[in-house]
Amino acid sequence: MDASQKKNLTGAAVIVMSSIVLSRITGFLRTVLINNLLHNEMSKDALFMAFTITDLLYFLLVGGAISAALIPVLSGYLARNEEEEGWKAVSTFINITFIAITVLGLLGILFSPQLVKILASGFDGEKAALTVRLMRILFPSVSFLMLAGLTNGVLNSYQRFAAAAYGPILYNIGSIFSLLVFHKSGVDRVAAGIMGSAVFYFLFQISFAFRNFKFYRFKIYLKHPGFIKLFKLAVPSLLASSITQINVLISQSYNSNFQEGSVTALKNATDIWQLPYGIFAMGIGMAILPTLSERFALNELESFKDIMIKSLKTTFLLIIPSTIGLIVLGDQVISAIYKWSAKIDAPTIGITYKILVFFTIALLSQSVVAIANRAFYANNDTKTPLFVGAGTIAVNGGLCFLFFHYTSLGAAGMAFSYSVSSAVYAVVLLSILEKKLNGVGLEKLTLFFLKVFFASMAMGVVLFLIKKEVPLDFARVFSVRLKMEEILWLFFELAAGVAVYFGAVLAMKVEEAVYIQKVTVGKIKNIIARLSRKA
Repeated sequence: MDASQKKNLTGAAVIVMSSIVLSRITGFLRTVLINNLLHNEMSKDALFMAFTITDLLYFLLVGGAISAALIPVLSGYLARNEEEEGWKAVSTFINITFIAITVLGLLGILFSPQLVKILASGFDGEKAALTVRLMRILFPSVSFLMLAGLTNGVLNSYQRFAAAAYGPILYNIGSIFSLLVFHKSGVDRVAAGIMGSAVFYFLFQISFAFRNFKFYRFKIYLKHPGFIKLFKLAVPSLLASSITQINVLISQSYNSNFQEGSVTALKNATDIWQLPYGIFAMGIGMAILPTLSERFALNELESFKDIMIKSLKTTFLLIIPSTIGLIVLGDQVISAIYKWSAKIDAPTIGITYKILVFFTIALLSQSVVAIANRAFYANNDTKTPLFVGAGTIAVNGGLCFLFFHYTSLGAAGMAFSYSVSSAVYAVVLLSILEKKLNGVGLEKLTLFFLKVFFASMAMGVVLFLIKKEVPLDFARVFSVRLKMEEILWLFFELAAGVAVYFGAVLAMKVEEAVYIQKVTVGKIKNIIARLSRKA
C-alpha cells in the first residue's frame, strides 16, 4: 500500500473502531441494567432469549447480505463511475429485502410459541409464556434495524464511515432509557421501549444518508445484471451468516436446560469476548471491505493481498493480547462491568468466568473469520464461506451433544463447542485463501503470530503475578466505594499489561507496532506544537 492508501484505511479503521467502542460501552450499560434492575432471573433469561431469537433475522439479512453483497457491488459501480446504474440494482435489493424481512417478522410473531419450544426447550410454564410475549413485542424492531443496516451499507459504500458508525449508539441509549424508565412497570414495557428505540435509530440514519439515496427508486428490476449479481452473492452469504447464528442457537438451546441464570451468564460472557472482537476485528473488517472491493474491481490483486495480510497482522496485534488478558483477568472484568448490586454475587461471577475462558478461543478464531470473509466477499465469492461454515454446524452440534450428556462442564461446554467449531472455520478459510490467491504469505503471518503470542504470554505472566499478590474478594457486599476501588485497580492492571506487551513487541521490532508508535508519537508532537504556538 502507498502512504495515501494506508492513511485512508487507518482513518477509516479509527472511525469505525472508536464508534464500536462507544457502541459496546452503551451496549454493556444496557446489559448491566438488565442484570441489576430486572427483579428476577426469569425476566432476565426470557428477555435475553427473546433478543437472541429476534436478532437472528437481523444478522441473517443485514450482517450477511449487506457485507457480502451490497457494499462490494455498489462500491464497484462507484469505482467505475456508474452510480445511477448501480442504484437500479441496489434499489431492487433494498425493496425485496424489506418485503422479505416484513413477511418473516409477521411469521415470527404468529409462530413465536413454536420458536420458543424449539430454541429454548428448557423453558416451560410462565418462563416460556413470558419469552413468547417479549419476542412478539420485539419482532417489529427487526424491520427497522434492517432498514438502518441497509442505510449503513450505503453509507459505507460511499466511504462515509462516521455517519454510518455512530448510529447504533443511539439505539443502545434508547434501550438504556427504556430500562431506567420502565423497569418497575414490568419487562413487557421495557421491551416495547427497546422496540421504539429501533424506530428512532432508523430515522436518525436515513436523515444522514438521504442525499446518497438520490437515485433510489421504489421499483424492482429483477432482470438487471447488477441485481442478479447481488442476488447470487446475497443468498449464499445469507446462508453462510445463518451458520454462525445456528451455532449460537444450538448452544442457547442446550443452555436453557441448565440452572436458572445460565442463559444470562452465557449472554454476559458473549458480550465481553465480543467487545475486543467487535472493536478490532469487525472494525478493521468493515473499514477494509470497500477498499478491497475497489482493488478487486480494478484488478489490482497485489494491492488486494497486501491490504488483507496487513489487516490480519493488525488484528493479531490487538486480539491476541486481549485473549490472554481475558483469560487472566476475566473474573475481575466481569465483576467490574456487571456487579452493581447485591444480585450479582461470587457464584454468578464464577459461572460467567468459566464460560468466558472457553470463549476466548472463539475471540481469536472469529477475528480471523471476520477478515477472511471480507476477502472472499470482495472477490465476489460468498459460496466458499457457506460451504466451509456448513461443516461447523455438524462439529458444533456434535460437541454440544457430547459435552451436555457426558461432561459436567455445563454452560461452559456450550461455549467450548462453539469455540472449537469457529477455530475449524478459521483454519480452513485461511488455507483456501492461500490457494485461491496463489499465496498470501501465511509463513510470514505465522512468524508474526508467534512473536505477538510470546509478547502476550509475557504480559499474561506479569498480570497473573499482580493478580496473585492482590486478589479481589467477589463475595463482599456491593458499595460504590468498593466498586470505584475495584475499577481503579483493574485499570492499573490493564495499564501494566499494555506497557509490558507493547514493550515486548517493540523490542522484537514488530512492524505494525512500530507503525502505531510512530503515528502516536507524531500525533502527540503535533498537539504539543499547536499548544506551543497558541501559548
